[in-house]
Amino acid sequence: MDKKSATSARRSNLARMTTIELVSSRLRAFRIAKGLTLHEVEVASNRRIRAVVLGSYERGDRTLSVRMAIVIAQFYGVPLSYLLEEPEKPAGKASAVILDLRRFRLIMADSTLPPRINSTLRSAITFTGEIIKLRNDWNGEIISLRSSDMVLLAAAIGIHQYKLEEILRSHRLLIEVK
Repeated sequence: MDKKSATSARRSNLARMTTIELVSSRLRAFRIAKGLTLHEVEVASNRRIRAVVLGSYERGDRTLSVRMAIVIAQFYGVPLSYLLEEPEKPAGKASAVILDLRRFRLIMADSTLPPRINSTLRSAITFTGEIIKLRNDWNGEIISLRSSDMVLLAAAIGIHQYKLEEILRSHRLLIEVK
């Protein structure tokens, strides 16, 4: 690596360096995402993580040791690195998928679909319906789903994202953007 590239890499890493505030907010976000209070964490961790101590970490009032960071990461089921540093954003723009809601309605009225496909499509339309409500997007013709939406939908259904896209494509539910 030449000097210019090394300097650029250092600057890039400095811009992403973790701060106490970021770690603190990440700790709070993990707890809230799990739907737990500080006390519930203490109880569920068999008092390995004390409520008052975790609250201090979340406020940034107390220094988090490596040992305790490992305990907390294990409790939340995340890698230590994920707890301590912000995940890198994938390079480039995340691809969106455009679903044809009109076609969804037609297919859901078809009683000849195999049960597994019908179940997958029902889950997809239910999930999509919730996104429509959240976004307050009532045009009813098409909807754009983010790549992360597709990952979550596939995980919820219990199939790989590529398999989900294959099913949607085979039923002409995806609108291909050129």
